[in-house]
Amino acid sequence: MSNRSLAQTLAVQTQLHMSGTVGRLLQQIRDLEQLAPLFVEAGLVKPIERPNPLNINVVGIATRSAVQKTLGGFLYASAAVSLELMIQDNAVSTKGQDSLCELDDIDFVNQSKRLALIQIRQAYQMAEQRLLSGESLDLILMDCPLFLGRDMAPLKDAPEHAEYRTAYEQTLSVIEQFWQNHKEKLYPWNVAGPILAGIASEKFGAILYVAKQDLRTDQGMEQLLSSEGIDQQAAGDILSHLRGLSSIGEQRFINGILSSFTRTAAFRMSQKQTRLEPKLAAENGLVGFHFKGGNSTGIRLVQLAGDEPEWQANALDKLCGQLMCLMAVGGQKAYPLPIQLAEQELKQLDQFVKYYKSNIQSALKSREVEDIWLSDLDGEF
Repeated sequence: MSNRSLAQTLAVQTQLHMSGTVGRLLQQIRDLEQLAPLFVEAGLVKPIERPNPLNINVVGIATRSAVQKTLGGFLYASAAVSLELMIQDNAVSTKGQDSLCELDDIDFVNQSKRLALIQIRQAYQMAEQRLLSGESLDLILMDCPLFLGRDMAPLKDAPEHAEYRTAYEQTLSVIEQFWQNHKEKLYPWNVAGPILAGIASEKFGAILYVAKQDLRTDQGMEQLLSSEGIDQQAAGDILSHLRGLSSIGEQRFINGILSSFTRTAAFRMSQKQTRLEPKLAAENGLVGFHFKGGNSTGIRLVQLAGDEPEWQANALDKLCGQLMCLMAVGGQKAYPLPIQLAEQELKQLDQFVKYYKSNIQSALKSREVEDIWLSDLDGEF
């Protein structure tokens, strides 16, 4: 039996693997240095001009859930906050906010997915309230996807999945009703209406997947919007670097090709309609693009319902420029300013669930709830 401590083992492994790791990273950097100019030349990455001054009315909707263990199970609270900003000549002022919350007990089965479904449902409910208010808006930004991927669907009919199936069906119903009732109020179907966008930090591999197609063919171009004006010959040259494309991780890749104040070409996220739910709402189409707002800000994915010919590259450029202005503050994890401010309100949710838990435990210990129930029976005998 050897007598080697963990520190000694780590030291040995460092010496053995450091040169290989450094070599791979340097090769990926060289690949990115070759690929980034090709993406710009092909039009797959494009610079964006920001409006100055910025004049816009925008609502940001942020969602969050918090969980506490209680009596061998869990309590949860899920909340959404909408906050409206008015920006005139770059001067920012708040116009108001609204919120909603639900709390209950929850089991562990599909807990994270179930909470995500509740948050999406609440985001849509807040968006509907804003539309029904009749206020003049330019943008409604949600921190969640617009439609549900098939990975969110319940996989089993077993009894333990019943609550998750209920949450899934409730969320589908809210999304479907929203698009049935409000589609014609929103851009691009109503050119004077507000844009509803989902903002997320995910699916970094989408543009990477597109670039691996032969964009010199019609089939390869199917996922890209034609109004983006892609240079098909230059895009096809990217295939000569396929080995480099395949060796670079998705997040490192998107960070390597996107510099400050640029966005990717818009791509159809709804290429396969059966993968998005609810189906009737998703048939409107779903367009997405990634953008980077500045040196210190992270990369975000924008999701927009619709397709060509309603969505055109110039409208996407305008929207992206506005979003970049709204990303002026914050770090790598920052969202547009109205969502950031709404997120600040949600920070109290963790403490609230702890307080709710302590109240429940106190009530259970004192049997106060049971006494209240039994008191109602006194007059019946």
